[in-house]
Amino acid sequence: MLNFILKLIVCPIIVIIAANFLTSVYFPNVYQPIILGFTLAVIGYLMEIAILNKGTFWISNTVDFVISAIAIYFVSYFFVGAEVTVFGALLTAAFLTVVEFFVHLWLIRSGRARKEPTV
Repeated sequence: MLNFILKLIVCPIIVIIAANFLTSVYFPNVYQPIILGFTLAVIGYLMEIAILNKGTFWISNTVDFVISAIAIYFVSYFFVGAEVTVFGALLTAAFLTVVEFFVHLWLIRSGRARKEPTV
C-alpha cells in the first residue's frame, strides 16, 4: 500500500514537471497532468501486482515504460487543449521509468514484491 501512495504522489509530479519543462508536452490546465499522473499511478500499481517479481525486474521496467508512453500519449487526447507528441510521451515515460527503476529495486529488496501462493 505504501508503494501505491508513493506512486499517487510521484507520478503527477513527474507529469507536471514534464509539462512545464518539455515543449512537446502541454496541458492548458493544472488538473490535467494531475489526473494523468493518478491514472499512471493506478496502471503502474496494477502492473506491479501482475508482473513484478525478483526474476522479472527488467521485464517489469520495460513493460512499465511501454505502457506509460502509450497511456501518456492516448490519455492526453481526452483533455481539451492538451498536446503531447510521441517524443514527449516517450520522454515523460522515460522519466517515470527511471523513478520506477528505483521503486522496483526497493520493492524487491524489501520483499514487498513477493507473490503469495494461492491455495
